[in-house]
Amino acid sequence: MKLIKSFLFFLLLLISFNTYLTYAFAEKEECNQVNKYLITNPEEKFYYQESRNDIGIFYDFAWDGENRIVKIKRNDESYPIVRFSLFDKKNIKPGSVIKTYNNIDLSKKSDGEIEELHKNTTTVNLELNSGKKIIINPKPYKKNEFKLSHFKIKSVHNIDTAKGILEIAFESLFSNRRKDFENTLAEKKINIANTSWVGPVCNELKIDRGTPIETIKFNEYKYDVDIREGKENKERLEKSFIDLTIDSGKIRTLREEEGVGFFRQNFNFRKFPFDVQKLVISIESGVRSTSDPNLNSQSIYKYPAVTFITPEVGPFIDLKFFMNKDNNYLREWEVVEEKTTIKSFVKINDNSYDKWLSRIISDHENILNIEITIKRNWEHYFFKIIIPVFLILCVAWYVLWIPTRKYETRLNTSIIALLALIAYNFVFQDSIPKLEYLTDLDWYILLSYIFCCIPVFISIGSSKLGTKNQKIIIKINKLIRKWGVLAYILITFAIFKLI
Repeated sequence: MKLIKSFLFFLLLLISFNTYLTYAFAEKEECNQVNKYLITNPEEKFYYQESRNDIGIFYDFAWDGENRIVKIKRNDESYPIVRFSLFDKKNIKPGSVIKTYNNIDLSKKSDGEIEELHKNTTTVNLELNSGKKIIINPKPYKKNEFKLSHFKIKSVHNIDTAKGILEIAFESLFSNRRKDFENTLAEKKINIANTSWVGPVCNELKIDRGTPIETIKFNEYKYDVDIREGKENKERLEKSFIDLTIDSGKIRTLREEEGVGFFRQNFNFRKFPFDVQKLVISIESGVRSTSDPNLNSQSIYKYPAVTFITPEVGPFIDLKFFMNKDNNYLREWEVVEEKTTIKSFVKINDNSYDKWLSRIISDHENILNIEITIKRNWEHYFFKIIIPVFLILCVAWYVLWIPTRKYETRLNTSIIALLALIAYNFVFQDSIPKLEYLTDLDWYILLSYIFCCIPVFISIGSSKLGTKNQKIIIKINKLIRKWGVLAYILITFAIFKLI
């Protein structure tokens, strides 16, 4: 027994020592010469890419699939559409259209010319699409922009409509240009013009210089460390989630997030089973965009700042690949290609409580939404629910062609049909959550209940009136046969918006 205990103790000691050596070696390798060159202990820990002095208006982006470029989003008249206004949020909201800039028609300017115009440091007169004219004075501020380089959906594991959950396996890559690192190496006279290198960011560099790209977060409601890799996974240390890359004289930090993600969804089932749903995967910048220097979420800085997440060409190509029927494995759903895209969004909370300032503030954060529009394949519900319910109803209405004097046969047949209809209601009840409203299929089932009860009421009425009033019963029976079927068909078509 003592021998076994000694052996186990020795084995545990060996494993512990081996683990120590592994991490010690990994740390030594991680903080290599490139990282050490960049460690300068600067005052600023959160790096903003640009220091600007202009009116702080930024235009939305759009994907040009034909030319495979990301360009400025414009309306039908080719006027640019605003993504975010830093200094005038009251008059210029996300989605506003600007026609002129100091009387210059923006519809006639290229994307590059518009971007250069908006770096002007003089007072600017703007004309909105509504005809409203606004004067904005330039102010100094900081700008940072994270790039979404790739977002590949490897597979959709589950769309749980009852619980409102989207489960997907994905790979994503973010990048952030670090001109401060480039300047540091230039000051040390290290030429990286022809250098190509990729390696992890060491902990010492993270502490001294900061990695703003860490603020990015997905709107995941659950993070399972066993099937998800990224910043929040504290258990898997064998792979760095933030790397440095040097390429053609440019230095970037890269961040990977991959694995299986769980995202809450807000489904609308009113058109079920002919419904179209929008799956939204939100990526938050994690940094407040504000014109008030005192509200900068990076509290050490006292100046206005704006932060964006902007997609490059890669994510759009990845989405195009996923929309190919051979590459996605959705069987219950079909991807609507023309409505699947990547959009910018501004999360606005006018009642955000800042615990550091001890007051309520207006909080604005720029977010990137990956929107996948899917259309339900309705054939399953049509052939397994709607058609069987209609056939059961046909059986119930068939009793109206049975002679009225045989009221027992009529009553038995109609009641059996009603019970069959009630039992069939359980076939699909778990497909959607318990809602406060009725779906189109609910309305159809309810209509079928009502029309299935009519033959029952007629049969009971026939038994009560007996043989003395057969003429009245026959007349009522004919009227219901004549108009009942037509009314049922018309109401059914109205429910499913077919008329």
